[in-house]
Amino acid sequence: MNMYRMKNMAFVGIVALVAVAFWMLASLCIPSFRYSATDRQLYTIRHQELRDNNTLYTDLFLQSIKANNGYLVLGTSESDYMYGENYYDILNADTTLQCRFSVIAGAGRTACTYFPLIQSNKNIEGLKIIYFINPAYWCNKIAYSNADYFLRYTSYAAMWSAGVGGDKYVDEVIRANRRNVTMSDRSADFLAFYFDKIRRKYYQDLVFAMDPMEFKKTLNFVPPQSEMQKSVPSALPDSSEYNYTYNVSGTFDINSYSLHVNTEPSYRYDELRAMIHLCRERKVDIVFVVGPYNHIAFEKANASELSGFQSVCDNIIALLNEEHANYIDATDISSTAGAFRDWQHHSSYGAYLLYQKIRSYVVEKENR
Repeated sequence: MNMYRMKNMAFVGIVALVAVAFWMLASLCIPSFRYSATDRQLYTIRHQELRDNNTLYTDLFLQSIKANNGYLVLGTSESDYMYGENYYDILNADTTLQCRFSVIAGAGRTACTYFPLIQSNKNIEGLKIIYFINPAYWCNKIAYSNADYFLRYTSYAAMWSAGVGGDKYVDEVIRANRRNVTMSDRSADFLAFYFDKIRRKYYQDLVFAMDPMEFKKTLNFVPPQSEMQKSVPSALPDSSEYNYTYNVSGTFDINSYSLHVNTEPSYRYDELRAMIHLCRERKVDIVFVVGPYNHIAFEKANASELSGFQSVCDNIIALLNEEHANYIDATDISSTAGAFRDWQHHSSYGAYLLYQKIRSYVVEKENR
């Protein structure tokens, strides 16, 4: 009985191996699906397509922005989606601006997670980028390299296949994010990346070749201005729904979390410098926004942190000046009542104030 089971298992194993080999070989016969640039600007790109450096989507995304003389907004959690009320949506609602704004953002999505796209994509040259710097990322543990955030948005295999590296600042940032990642995690990352490339031949290239309309359904275009204008915030938050004492949303628990500035670690400065060098090397037209911090909240709850925040902002601006980088200084919003919803994220009113600063830069740039 045992011998029968062993033979049966061996047979099943051989059949499985043959099936996998056939599946892999057959995928080589499926041509890559391609789609020409659209006259409509894409609004954003799905997380997985960017992480895997899926050129079908990344190429079209960047091409659509450049073809429409648009801007790509990059940022962390402060630039995540606020249901049409963040600064790039208010920019998109502005009928006096001829350009439109696309976005990639997310919690912990700092500069290094954009390296593969910037260094490897042929459409990056000449792209106009707005990169938001949040001083909160110089606080607590996130002031250091964070492998969990890094692997959430970036694949080591994608970076390797794209040839990311070669600049001493970029290489040091990559090494810093690799230090706390086990060999098994890196191996799993590589296996998943290449396994998905084979799967993509079927669920992407084959499916879309048979019905291109299915591909169009996966695209996310910049919303019409009429839709954006419905929710543009321009007034201070209602005092019945806002905690003006701590300059936060009325629903935010001020005891839930706090930030402690780390003024010594150099990682975030190294990462920012690497971003500047990479964009300069790839001829990217980038402007940095030095964002605000909630000065009122810290003055009330933890005044000892204020000097640290100011030091961080001063150091960021000094680095940008040293590297001759373009930047918009939005740190004066730090002391504005109603501009924040918690310790580290601006409110919709804060987004409106940021919109005003970025709009001034864009108008001046477009009129040169």
